[in-house]
This record gives sequence, C-alpha cells and structure tokens, in this order.
Amino acid sequence: NLDEKVSERVLYEIMIQAGRIVDLYVPKDKETNRPKGFAFTEYESEEIAEYAVKLFSGLVSLHKRTLRFA
Repeated sequence: NLDEKVSERVLYEIMIQAGRIVDLYVPKDKETNRPKGFAFTEYESEEIAEYAVKLFSGLVSLHKRTLRFA
C-alpha cells in the first residue's frame, strides 16, 4: 500500500532508523514505469529486519496510507 508519490529517498530515511540497510528495492511496472505499490528492504542482519517490523508496524503513514511491514 505504498503510494507512488513516495520517493525511494524518503522510504530510505524511514527504514534506516531501524538499522543498516543493505538494499532497498521499489519494483516498477515494466509498461508504465510506475511503482507497483510496495518495496523490499534488506537489512544487515535478520535481527535488524525483525526489529524493523516491530518498530514500524502500524506506526508509519505516508500520503494518508498506513504502511504494512512483514
């Protein structure tokens, strides 16, 4: 449920608060080149990734959409 107006930089600035990021990927539609509405963040460790899910779940809203983390 990620709004297409959310830039990768904004998303990065939010996600980095949980710990060191290895990769951040926002898939785009091949025909329109518009974001598909979700993203993947790879953290340095599984522990950081689990912490990020707990830290952000239900707390982050962007463009009137509450983001889901899994």
